[in-house]
Amino acid sequence: MKKISNQFSLILTFILYFILLSGCDAINSIDATTDQMNTTIETFVESTATTTDRIETTAGSVETANQNYIDTIKSSLSEWGLGQTFISYVGNNRDYEWYIDQANTGLHSDANCGPSSVAMAALWANKDSSATPEAAREAFRPSGGWWYSDDINNALDLFAVDYEVTNLDTLYDLRAIIDSGSIAIVNNSMSYIPQNENENEHVNRFYSFDSGHYFIVKGYLLVDDKTYFEVYDPNNWGAVYADEAPKGKDRYFEATALMDSIENWYPYAVVIHGTTK
Repeated sequence: MKKISNQFSLILTFILYFILLSGCDAINSIDATTDQMNTTIETFVESTATTTDRIETTAGSVETANQNYIDTIKSSLSEWGLGQTFISYVGNNRDYEWYIDQANTGLHSDANCGPSSVAMAALWANKDSSATPEAAREAFRPSGGWWYSDDINNALDLFAVDYEVTNLDTLYDLRAIIDSGSIAIVNNSMSYIPQNENENEHVNRFYSFDSGHYFIVKGYLLVDDKTYFEVYDPNNWGAVYADEAPKGKDRYFEATALMDSIENWYPYAVVIHGTTK
């Protein structure tokens, strides 16, 4: 911190010296120097910012746009099983509904986590998208069965969703996707996500299914000394909390458990950008 302060002082000293040398055209020089100062300071702050600085800045901008949601999280930490002390939240939310419960998505609902995740991703990218799990299933493997990576990619192409596939090595790779303003479709083994028997808590798996599964990662939450990823899990089947909110919507998976579940199944993320092709 002392090194950064010294660097900043040198920049300010240089700027003041430049103003004194500007002579008779002082007003124009001050205006130009002010612009230069702003640019220099912005560059300085960006180049010296720590990872924590960037997270707090991002979380602050999200908090401004989603204050009611943030307040709900803060007031519900203990009740939801998350912990005690709120640190920060980053979430790429929308002001319209885009969560999909895979139940009742057609003949193959029990295997429609992939089609449902693609439909959610398409709706997140474009609220006017015509994507549905039923349409995705009809286009790819209409006779049923699990989806694979090619099916996800082909369906995203079908619905003109802008995406890319990237490796996931650490939880910071997944956090970086969220920090960039994107969301991700991931494929994991739910056996690595602990099953939570508490009906009121919003943490980890709320059902017995424990095999391969697709869902959306849309945010992350730092509480106490833990990171939780916020997901839209389509494997809901009508399950709701006391307030009637779907249990698969805005569910929180412990980051270490989620990364284990991904690394031991399919260590990639399909990154969804907020644009269409």
